[in-house]
Amino acid sequence: MWDKLQKIAQHPAVQMLKKICGDPVQLYIILIMTSIMEYYQSDMNWLYTLLAVFLSFVLMKFYDFVAKHKFLGPLCYLVFLFLGLYGVSVLTEIGRLKYPIGFLVWFLTPQSVVEFSIWYTIAIYLLMMGFLSSAVYYFSKVRYRMVMQFLIMLIPLSLYAKEGIQMSAFLVILLLSSYFLLMIYCRQLRETPEIRRLHGFHGSMSVTAYVLAFSILAAVVPKPNVKADREYIENAMSYSSLSDVLMDMISMFTDTTDNSAMMSANARTLYYAQASEPLRLRTQTYTFYGEDDSWNKNNYCDYPSREYAEVTFYKPQDLLQAILDAAAADETFAQTYGLTAFAESELPLQQTQQFTIFTNLPGTNMIPSPTRVSVLEEWRQPVTMVSRQNALTPKLRTYDFREKMSMTYYSDTYALHPIVSQVLGSMKQESYQTLLHDAAEVLLETDAEAAALLDFCSQEQQDAMEYLEYCETKDYQSEAVDALALEITAGLESDIEKARAIEQYFTDMGFVYDLSYIKEDGDNVDEFLTESKRGVCYEYATAMVLLCRSAGLPARYVQGYSMNERYQFEVNEVETNYAIKVRDAHGFPEVYISGYGWLSFEPTVAADVLEEDKTAENFYVMIWGFVLLGLVFIAAVLYFMMPILREKYFLHKTGRKTPQQASSEIFCHMRRIMQLSDSATMMELADASAKFTGNADDMQQFYTNMDAFLYDPDLHPERTKRKTDVTTSQLIRAYVQWQEKRRAYLKEEKKNRKKVRKKM
Repeated sequence: MWDKLQKIAQHPAVQMLKKICGDPVQLYIILIMTSIMEYYQSDMNWLYTLLAVFLSFVLMKFYDFVAKHKFLGPLCYLVFLFLGLYGVSVLTEIGRLKYPIGFLVWFLTPQSVVEFSIWYTIAIYLLMMGFLSSAVYYFSKVRYRMVMQFLIMLIPLSLYAKEGIQMSAFLVILLLSSYFLLMIYCRQLRETPEIRRLHGFHGSMSVTAYVLAFSILAAVVPKPNVKADREYIENAMSYSSLSDVLMDMISMFTDTTDNSAMMSANARTLYYAQASEPLRLRTQTYTFYGEDDSWNKNNYCDYPSREYAEVTFYKPQDLLQAILDAAAADETFAQTYGLTAFAESELPLQQTQQFTIFTNLPGTNMIPSPTRVSVLEEWRQPVTMVSRQNALTPKLRTYDFREKMSMTYYSDTYALHPIVSQVLGSMKQESYQTLLHDAAEVLLETDAEAAALLDFCSQEQQDAMEYLEYCETKDYQSEAVDALALEITAGLESDIEKARAIEQYFTDMGFVYDLSYIKEDGDNVDEFLTESKRGVCYEYATAMVLLCRSAGLPARYVQGYSMNERYQFEVNEVETNYAIKVRDAHGFPEVYISGYGWLSFEPTVAADVLEEDKTAENFYVMIWGFVLLGLVFIAAVLYFMMPILREKYFLHKTGRKTPQQASSEIFCHMRRIMQLSDSATMMELADASAKFTGNADDMQQFYTNMDAFLYDPDLHPERTKRKTDVTTSQLIRAYVQWQEKRRAYLKEEKKNRKKVRKKM
């Protein structure tokens, strides 16, 4: 088998492949570049890998030239460095003209936040190829420093770690395997009687077996499904703070937004909070959706216009109670609006909830808050709000590190109570304006405060409908959205029923939350609803807002955070129980519901339904690991069984031949076993075998008989058939004895080597 493998290894195609990319140093460079470009442009990584094979081959030759020439070599390297940096500067300048941010900002910002730039990506590729190839070559062929090689290997790993992205398990295994292969290649072993160094083909096979064993072990051993707490790491890394600043520069408080802000996996903690429940926290709203799949702000609707009043939002329970009080006081009113069954109903108590938040970044200017804030407490400066939407937004001022911000709010979960849902389900948008007016008339003399609240809500509903009409004039018009909205809300009359039907649609129809899904250029809400059905919160919130608007419900897109990660932490002697991180950036819709007001919804399919998918890659890696293990096991069985089977086949085949033919076969076979040349004679074979056969008479007779059959011209084939002559079976028995002596000798030699090693 070794002979065949050696012949394959000597094939011109294999030799050419080995010459091009068979150097472990070059292979290490190729795999590092593959790992890096998988992060920047995974769909084209095959092309970058092929280019890395070619460029690394050329660069290795160039570095060999530099290393051999003391004066000309460094001069050529300086020219190479200058040309390379000049080429990168040209590429980055072209990229800057086609992209709104500079190359350094693009490079330092998490790639899940910025848009793809082919010019910047090529510049990164050339920079990394030049730097890493130089470093790997120097620390392997000029100065042997495997610690530096290990640090170089951490470069691609750090790119993924920066955003908490999981690197492909196959790439990790290949990268580590190439590192160990490089370590073996560079290691200078001292050959002694106790340490036998394998040369050539056998040495290569030994290294291959070692690397293969490591790869199988890495693939087969189950990887724990650990959700690591990267808090300490993210806080310790200096680039995390810079990344947050850069993210603010490119995505926060801009006039437009897309799903890039929702794709970050950065675990940097922005806020600590103390609350009694998970919350959807809002920071800003966007009014208009464009065909380019982005939301745009409007000066009239989305920017702060007046300072916050002490009571921003009314209590939804008070609104519903006022309507039911009017129904109880006036039977005609109750019958007109279908409220007779609820006239005497007792609504559940809607308690106020406390929410306290601490900023974890100096210089932040964001005030994440729930949808319906009632009272702001412990505030140093006035806060501004959107006048027509009753929505808290950031005031452009700077808050100190760990500054405390407290507020009281009404929970949106109140709308989920069965009685509240039934009452809301009886209210129709078409008659809601007159319902509020008539209810105010009924209560005007008996409860002036409730009547005033009804008048306020009447104005709020009118503002919401004007907002809807205003949005429809500039929104992206989609026939697919209109048709789907009509289909989902068919037969439904109340606002709450329509909104919940749209919210539930995504779960019922098998939509998938996929953080890794990359949309094609030009894809927007139409493709999400009709084709891909994959995306992140941005896609779900966008779709629900547009579906609600198409169904006649005022709705708005809100950007903020999903606060659901429990984390016990003490800040300024206050125990917090939630952490809000960069990766918690979230988009969600708010819909105006008749009888309640602005209410937030969650159409995004829960990510935990795909929890099994998170370990799918590891599972498939394990499957392929077991397949590889099975193949190696079969190869190992064949490796150990093949000599035995081949020997038995040889004896069986030789036993059918004449003594003269058998002598020729046995002699050639013994010569190959002893690794003698084809020109070796019988006497040379006998001399080589003397170390284990000695001068035994039977072996000497065996050599003499075979020599006679091979070289005595007087022997005729007919003569060999006589019983008095040596037979084929006798030759075979002698050959078997020779093999037994040889194996016994090798076994004894192995024992002696073990004894020597033990003495050492």
